Amino acid sequence: MKNTHMLASLLPIREVKNTHMLASLLRIKEVDFRLDCILEADTSIDRGLHVGGAYSAIPGLTALYYGGSASFNVEDPTDPDQDVFVLSKGHAVAALAAVYADFGYIPQDALIGTRGYGALVKGHPGPVIPGVAVATGPLGHGTSIACGYALARKAAGNRKVYCMVGDGELQEGSNWEGVMLAADRKLSNLCLIVDKNNGQSDTHKYLSVSLDNMHSIFEGYGYNVIEAYADEMESIITAIDSFASHEVYGKPTVIIINGSKGFDGSIASTGLHKTVMKETDVSLEKKKQLSQRRKFLDALNVFDAAELDAQAEKVGLVIRRGADGKVADAERRVLHSLPKKAAPRDKKLVYDEAVLTKLERDKKYTTYEIAKNAMSAFAQDDRLYTIDSDLSNASGLFEGAMVADRDHALNVGIAECLMMCIAEALASEGANVFTSTFPPFFDERALRRIGVSYQEREEAIADSWLAEGHNLDITFLATSGNLETATNGATHMGNDDGHIVDQLGSYKVIDTSCPQLLQAVLRWIAEGNKGLVYLRTMKTGITPIYPEDFVFEYGKAYYVRKPEAPALILATSGHGVAEALKAAEILAAEGIEIAVLDFPSEDRGAYKELAAADIPVLFAEQNNGLIADRFGRFLVDTGTACDMSHIYKINFKREDGSLQYIQSGTYGQLIEAGGLKPEQIAGFIKDKVRK
Repeated sequence: MKNTHMLASLLPIREVKNTHMLASLLRIKEVDFRLDCILEADTSIDRGLHVGGAYSAIPGLTALYYGGSASFNVEDPTDPDQDVFVLSKGHAVAALAAVYADFGYIPQDALIGTRGYGALVKGHPGPVIPGVAVATGPLGHGTSIACGYALARKAAGNRKVYCMVGDGELQEGSNWEGVMLAADRKLSNLCLIVDKNNGQSDTHKYLSVSLDNMHSIFEGYGYNVIEAYADEMESIITAIDSFASHEVYGKPTVIIINGSKGFDGSIASTGLHKTVMKETDVSLEKKKQLSQRRKFLDALNVFDAAELDAQAEKVGLVIRRGADGKVADAERRVLHSLPKKAAPRDKKLVYDEAVLTKLERDKKYTTYEIAKNAMSAFAQDDRLYTIDSDLSNASGLFEGAMVADRDHALNVGIAECLMMCIAEALASEGANVFTSTFPPFFDERALRRIGVSYQEREEAIADSWLAEGHNLDITFLATSGNLETATNGATHMGNDDGHIVDQLGSYKVIDTSCPQLLQAVLRWIAEGNKGLVYLRTMKTGITPIYPEDFVFEYGKAYYVRKPEAPALILATSGHGVAEALKAAEILAAEGIEIAVLDFPSEDRGAYKELAAADIPVLFAEQNNGLIADRFGRFLVDTGTACDMSHIYKINFKREDGSLQYIQSGTYGQLIEAGGLKPEQIAGFIKDKVRK
């Protein structure tokens, strides 16, 4: 049963009469936004439109931006003292663009020529659109991203966070990681707006997995649940007002807007998930929408003219009357000026260097020890956040940050996607965020989507609304990289993660070989503006290899052993560096000197040097051969000549080059199985250099 009047009774801030007037005006805005969506389809590169979800999103978006309850700073979309909106159901980008062009975020002509290469409005929203902080799609990530904003906004003054999801999208399990956390952490400033249109891509008539019991599901999680209806704008305005003015203690809110796919569309194709709008479709739909608009205009004549004019002005409409005094039209007026360029951000963390670990040359240190001390130092700056997902016992992040700022040390439970999405939200607010789990546990879809956000923010920094310091600083601390998970076996092993992340745009992959190098990398990250760093670390304790004053540079390889006339150059990374140095000692005892070159990150200058070397080169890696594969890619990309007869590889690919997963075993067993024990490496090298 519809509960509009019950909801309205909760609100002292706006009389029901005024809410009715506002709702009547917003019905006209809804029509205008549907007409804008038609314009977008008519002029888009493929005449395409995700019409069903865009149309059904319009009532909620209209009520949110024009209902008077939410506060947004169009001139400065990075202002922390405002509310936040996340469009999780990214297929509704056409509706969001229509609202943003009318509200003032983007120019009106941005609605022309959408969806094509270089267009501001693309197939899904992202930070190339001013005011859109993160790239989204119907991936089930928006709820988790919104949790990050809600945590930050609650700490900074309890501003509201709104997130629109689709009921089809809610079939994605990752949504529920965020849903559970919001209830657990009592994020009462978070409001999920569910566009319940009962359709999805394969069918616009029903969901493959029914969510008819959505009310009871959210209620069971501990949410304040409000039902609203797409055909009753008053119910949506009232629901948002109820959340904004009567925050329920200890409970996040969900507003379920009951509607239909293609809500208030007139022709059959507007009910589809996606359609190609033929000229005849555009003409007929425009005609029907304009007819509906006329009816809504006529309905305004029941209101007091002065009150109506004042209210209309607030929502960007100018009432025009005929000679008879009746409403003839409501002309659109953009509410705000376009956003200005954001002020630059200083991202360098301020901390006491003395808190960092003072490393002794003959003592072994684990990643946990180094990271814990570094976080306790970095957390002296409140822009530092750490987020773990039930593996803080391997990373040291949580325990370290807790020392200085327990509110910025988070453990979200066994929910890696949630962890990563929260990190993205916090980073977009200017924080330097460290996350951590085992290498295979990072969610690849989240990694890729965050990479898209980074790239689009980079474009926005260069061309439009963002400025230097406004990109994402997130470190993905991959504990137990390469073979370090040992007896945990194939599902936990990090022999292929470097390759996977290396193929994702925007990421810097770093593989650390000793505690001194790790600490230097952490210092480098603390300087700020280092972007998305995938940091592979060791579980095993190891003595420092690099000197105390070592300063890390990304994109540079380092000789950790370089005799005057080496017989071979051994290239490696991670724990493999320690084994390579042991192999070098074995060989030196037999009169064979080799150089050991550590590749913590990709160094194309070093690749060029190796290609030109007149001595053998061996890539010995405790993974699937990332450095060797990068070297090969460099040769192809640059056309660099290389005598491949003296290039050798030892790694965990099979002899025929095919890939394999690494089964359980102790570290010693595993390196022996891969031919990577120091004695095995030394034997391999002796065979090659004595030919």
